Amino acid sequence: MQGQRTGAAGAVAPGVRAARGARTAWLWPAGVVALVALACLARWPYLDVPISADEGGYATAAYWWARGDTLYRNITITRPQGIFVVFRAIEALGLGSVRGIHLFAAGYNALSALVLLAVAARLWGRRVAYGAAALFALLMAVPYVEGYTANAELFMLLPLLAGVYCLVRADDRPLGSAAARGLLAGSGLLGALALLVKPSGAALLPLGALWLLWRGRAERAPWRAWLGAEAALGAGWALGLGTALAHGLSTAPDQYLNAVLLYRLRADSVLAGATGGDYFAVNTLYVVAHLLPVFLLAVAGLVAASRGAGRRAGVFLWLWLATSFGGMALGGDWFLHYYQQLLPPLAVAAALGARALWRWPTWPALAVAQTLAVVTALLFAATVAPTFFRPADPATLPEYEPGVGAAAPVAAYLRAHTAPADTIYVAYDHADIYYVSQRRPAARWLHFRELTRTPGAFAEQVARLADPATAPRYIVGAQDFTRWGLDADGSLRAVVARDYALETTIDGVPLYRRVR
Repeated sequence: MQGQRTGAAGAVAPGVRAARGARTAWLWPAGVVALVALACLARWPYLDVPISADEGGYATAAYWWARGDTLYRNITITRPQGIFVVFRAIEALGLGSVRGIHLFAAGYNALSALVLLAVAARLWGRRVAYGAAALFALLMAVPYVEGYTANAELFMLLPLLAGVYCLVRADDRPLGSAAARGLLAGSGLLGALALLVKPSGAALLPLGALWLLWRGRAERAPWRAWLGAEAALGAGWALGLGTALAHGLSTAPDQYLNAVLLYRLRADSVLAGATGGDYFAVNTLYVVAHLLPVFLLAVAGLVAASRGAGRRAGVFLWLWLATSFGGMALGGDWFLHYYQQLLPPLAVAAALGARALWRWPTWPALAVAQTLAVVTALLFAATVAPTFFRPADPATLPEYEPGVGAAAPVAAYLRAHTAPADTIYVAYDHADIYYVSQRRPAARWLHFRELTRTPGAFAEQVARLADPATAPRYIVGAQDFTRWGLDADGSLRAVVARDYALETTIDGVPLYRRVR
């Protein structure tokens, strides 16, 4: 072996490096398998947790869309088509049950972790990539960011991360090359798919555009090369969004634009003044407090990434974090599951921070690194590991209300006392009951936000309930009829008193049956 060593002290000849590489080649696939197992196991305790109102709304719209309804006309949910396509795919795979949805979400989360692994490995090396991807997989399962849900944020992350990967791959090619433009067009197309699943996926567009601008300046590329790269990125976006736009306008031209764009601009986004200041302060403090070691490591990682030979990748990480935060802010409401969009770059920054502190030459920094590592391990041991041995209790999860636990027995009762062709109405925010009972909604809007922020929506709903031709067999009082300021004039309560009788109460939820 000594004959194979040449050059300066400590240098290793190519033959030695090749031999070492051959001996350790199995580590990468083994690490991939371990990462997939970790991502799936971390979500395993939530397989039987009831689906949320958001999940129930998406699943309900997809269920009836697959059975002949016109999307946005029969049921109006203010989201682009992507999220409904996802739930149709879940049902097509035979995973339409509550457990099946969560199984699909676990596998989907594992795929997202693998793509993050690939992104981080190209920019920061395999060790950082493993740490970032494993941390991301765990963070996506903690209750503090509603990791138990199969919400649109989770499904948006896979195409978004794939778009980031294409953007990173294009970095290996000259800015004006055909190969770079092809990858950038792919990044744009994947970004459009992310947006169609969740509008905050639009964050990939400014990330790509700003990164190409930085590349053009740093590489002193001709302006034509930079402009061509930006055009390729935009063409990918136009292709993805144009296809969805053509579908929407051809099937529901009177509803589509209002549902996917105008409603948000007018009533339910930061552009409409929905700043959600209280939610921002409370939920941000809540998330930071519960994941404090991760945020502290991320700060160290961002500082380290801004220095030395890795500064280029550090600029990319800063842009990624900033644009992710901007995507979260678009909705203006700052619900806990919004913070999932921040997790991929946050996990990378935390992994970089752990590496930087571990390499620090002074013992105080090493002690800090070890302390943070121990605290982080204890945090996950206290919040995630115990649930591996027993199912999660829904009552302990954030944003839980009594109606969540009642959804399954209420749905079972409705299935037993109605025919498949009967309709029901759930007041106001428990679309999960529609889906689990598999009964058609006697409503266009399944969420209280659209119902309260769409002019005339509540009056239209009351008219449907009062009309014998559209009145449902049952009305479920999942929330008080006056909640969120609705039914201020008592019109809904008058219809219920006149045409319905209280038949039963299940776990505090009243069910009214039509009697005339």
